[in-house]
Amino acid sequence: MKIERINDNTVKFFITYVDIEKRGFARDEIWYNRERGEQLFWQMMDEAHEREDISFDGPLWIQVQAFEKGLEVTVTIAKNVMDTEDDSELGSLLRSAIDEARDQQSVLDQLSELDELEAEADAWAPLAMETDDFEAIISLSKRAGDTFSDLDLKLYHYQDRYYLWIDFPDEMEPEDEENALSLLAEYLTFSTQTQPMLEEYGKLILDGDVFAKMRHYF
Repeated sequence: MKIERINDNTVKFFITYVDIEKRGFARDEIWYNRERGEQLFWQMMDEAHEREDISFDGPLWIQVQAFEKGLEVTVTIAKNVMDTEDDSELGSLLRSAIDEARDQQSVLDQLSELDELEAEADAWAPLAMETDDFEAIISLSKRAGDTFSDLDLKLYHYQDRYYLWIDFPDEMEPEDEENALSLLAEYLTFSTQTQPMLEEYGKLILDGDVFAKMRHYF
């Protein structure tokens, strides 16, 4: 799981479904089992407190966004609100955020099913991940080793952000892909940008074995 502190009051979490399952939660549980969804949320909050010394005292605003490979959770501490929320109110906010994300995931699942019906497409579609911190990419390259050597990667720069376009080979095992995504998600966030947009408006920095080249230059 990646934890990104946006400012003093806002924190973003990025967690893959693989990471969620490794924590002992079934994917469907977080959508349909209120208690299990809240357990995962508070587990993430506790980890943020331990790793980043972030305190979540005060009323919270919660937003959950579903991606094909995982979740983005944004938590804002409303410091200027005088009345604090009780556990039932906070639970209601969390439930509402999870319900909205579940609807997003339902749409993604339906689109995925349509793809399977219309064509025998690659089960692991290309995707983009992003960061505004170039040092994160350098750090990732040092941990990567040969993990991503078989992937078709492209690194772009666009509007003060760095985008890694990832294309998985047909012969890659699902478990290997999920492990690769888990490592990527520790440093980068899932992005909705498309490759045509990045090709048209972004600047291509590196392609091929991006991380080997990063280690060579940095």
